[in-house]
Amino acid sequence: MQRYLYNNRVKNTTVHKDTPHEGKLGYDTTIMPVITRKPGDPVIITTSIDRLDLLANRFYKDVTMWWVIALANNLPGDSFFLPAGLQIFIPKNVNKIISDLKTKNDIR
Repeated sequence: MQRYLYNNRVKNTTVHKDTPHEGKLGYDTTIMPVITRKPGDPVIITTSIDRLDLLANRFYKDVTMWWVIALANNLPGDSFFLPAGLQIFIPKNVNKIISDLKTKNDIR
């Protein structure tokens, strides 16, 4: 996920007084939506070759959507690799998740 793809908020220009950041535009924290499991969401048991980006490609046809699976399953997101034997669910309602993310972060 591109770090600021879903966030266009601008920092208050008075935050960093007397620093090089004063008066420059910046981005606020991205507020992530809560993703809950719905009936019909696939559940898989990971194998030794599963990675978040590969699962995103398999289910969403987009490797950049790995963060949806990580967020939905409370995975740390510091690695694409998953331990074998982990039971995770794959949210189907990605469009709603993206919509919620944009709404929470005031993206037009």
